[in-house]
Amino acid sequence: MAISCGDPGRLIQHIGNSYPKAKQSEPTAIGTVQFSFPDGHVVNVFPNGTVNFQGKASGVKAEIEAQVEIINRA
Repeated sequence: MAISCGDPGRLIQHIGNSYPKAKQSEPTAIGTVQFSFPDGHVVNVFPNGTVNFQGKASGVKAEIEAQVEIINRA
C-alpha cells in the first residue's frame, strides 16, 4: 500500500541519514529514488510524494510511515 508524503525531498534526506546501510539509487528519469535495505526491504519515493514499500516485511516500514506523518504535520 502506498502512502503520500508532503515533502519527498525531506523524506529522502531523512532515510539517507537515518539508514546508512540502505543502498540509495540515483533518481530515475521520472525522479524516483529507491532505497534497498540489507534485510530485503525496498522503499520507493516518487517526486509527487508517493511512497511505496516492496519486498520482505521489515520494521523499517513503520519507522518510515511515522516519519511521513511527522513531515506531513509540518
